[in-house]
Amino acid sequence: MRDSRIDFTITHLKAHVDEGVTIEWQGRELASGPLNIELNQAANYGNNGELDYGKRRAHADFRVLLSFPDFANLLESLGADPSLTQPVHAAICSDGRILNNHSFKLSGRCELADHALLNSEETKAFVLPGT
Repeated sequence: MRDSRIDFTITHLKAHVDEGVTIEWQGRELASGPLNIELNQAANYGNNGELDYGKRRAHADFRVLLSFPDFANLLESLGADPSLTQPVHAAICSDGRILNNHSFKLSGRCELADHALLNSEETKAFVLPGT
């Protein structure tokens, strides 16, 4: 049944979340401002997936960079350490169903790498299914 499976490579991803997220930093809750998500082209692995038409399921693993440009600019203007303003490296592992029009609804966990601003043990991120 291998014929019903198609491997693919993710070559482009760019997303923008206007609402951003709430960041707790030094005991205070701060709005991050808009959040940008881009495919990490420099990742030496990942950024691929599989469509299993026999099961009508899709799976994708990919590496992304999360950036908070407004928050980073604020930290920079305050003279904060440059490591705080760097993008956050993350790995997304997502699964979902293949729809009749061949699109897919993916959701799953997002593993954040250690970052000067975020503690990966205390910070959780998920890709929620779309509508």
